[in-house]
Amino acid sequence: MKKSQRQLIIQFSLLFLVFFFFAIFRFYNLDKRIIFDWDQERDANIIKQLLVDHKLTLIGPRVVSESGFFLGPYFTYLLAPFYLLTNLHPQGLIYFIIFYNIIFFAFSYLILKKIYGLNQSLGFLFLWAINFLLVEYDVIPWNSILIPLGVVMTWLFLYRIFKNNATEDWFLLGLVLGFFGNMHFQFIFMILFSAFFLVLYQIKKKAFDLKKIFVAKLSFLAMFIPLLIFDLRHNFINGKQFINFFFTNLNKNVFDPFAWIPVLTNFFYPLLLIKNTLLTVVFYLLLITTNVVLIKRSKNFFKIFYLSSLILLVITPIFFILYGKRPSEYYFLYLYPFIFILLIQFFLKFKAVRILYLLVLLNLIFSYGHLKRILKVNLLGLLYKDKIVTTIKKDLGNRSSDISRDLGIGRDTGFGYLIDYYKLNKRKGKVTDQVQIRFPPQKHDLIIGEYGINYSWQNK
Repeated sequence: MKKSQRQLIIQFSLLFLVFFFFAIFRFYNLDKRIIFDWDQERDANIIKQLLVDHKLTLIGPRVVSESGFFLGPYFTYLLAPFYLLTNLHPQGLIYFIIFYNIIFFAFSYLILKKIYGLNQSLGFLFLWAINFLLVEYDVIPWNSILIPLGVVMTWLFLYRIFKNNATEDWFLLGLVLGFFGNMHFQFIFMILFSAFFLVLYQIKKKAFDLKKIFVAKLSFLAMFIPLLIFDLRHNFINGKQFINFFFTNLNKNVFDPFAWIPVLTNFFYPLLLIKNTLLTVVFYLLLITTNVVLIKRSKNFFKIFYLSSLILLVITPIFFILYGKRPSEYYFLYLYPFIFILLIQFFLKFKAVRILYLLVLLNLIFSYGHLKRILKVNLLGLLYKDKIVTTIKKDLGNRSSDISRDLGIGRDTGFGYLIDYYKLNKRKGKVTDQVQIRFPPQKHDLIIGEYGINYSWQNK
């Protein structure tokens, strides 16, 4: 066997092994783990209006809360074909999760292999595969799931611009930034990262190409046309909310410039395996130091890339200090691709691959319990919510009954859509019985998952 053939077999074997870890943690028991909560029910109702009532939407999810601003509608349109496959049943989300994760794996492998090399791409994907926080995020069907793909695609077009400086790459970069900027507002950090990179790149060239900058801006702004139309129809309400969100503090009494640090501690937990605020700060400073070292040891594209990522690492805490509120862990999702690449490149530069292997192996061993927990059946997920509603439909028969829910805050989501889907709210005739879905279940309830069903005729 030739050396080239042997290397090719080794490459495919390693790729298969990495994909095995990636897939097993995301796809095993997926139908029993997937959720159908507030975000998913909201999207399902909008998609139903889109596919059944043919009502197009100009807006997507609202950022943070009722006081936040709307993002664009693109995630809704991405989900629509999967709901169409299942005749509007939320099981379409399972197919979406599988499709997205395969796309993310394939794109990340090809893009990182092109930019950095085979070892970096496989190392990146293996770290991604075994990170239990990322596993949890990768099986939640919500708009934020797309952020990591957006990061990697941004890297690709910045790389292509550096290599070729073609107008179409500037155009595509603008589309990517605009599209993923409408997935979650954290992508504003990637927009800033790209701006830093392009400025440094043009300084290196000693020339600013205004035409190509204009093309990128134009394609970027084009992705916000639906929101502009919405604002024109509604007295610029979304624009005002956007300004209020970023430039005014509506809750000055709860302003805490360090509220983000415990959240970042939770975010780094899969890497450090210890929840300690001081350790989090030290690790973040080490990331910055690692970045500085890589800047000094790199040239051309990579030097500009690391300079830009250094600025990104510096402005991230500044932003959250000024934000002054407690963010959620997934607000930092854009950082993980940078963290993995920085760590891998650092160990490769200093020819300390064996140390990296050892650290990754130890991380996998100590993460085993968390990964095992993630693979368990979710007794509050879509599977059991669907079983609850289909069981009620079967048990009701021809009865005309009123269905109520006593589930507490945060547990009531998803049932409304499923009750409507199975047409339990459209029964005719005089209501003679009562059915109640309860959490936690009570004595004499029919228990399904962690929910209970109480039939009034059983209490007589």
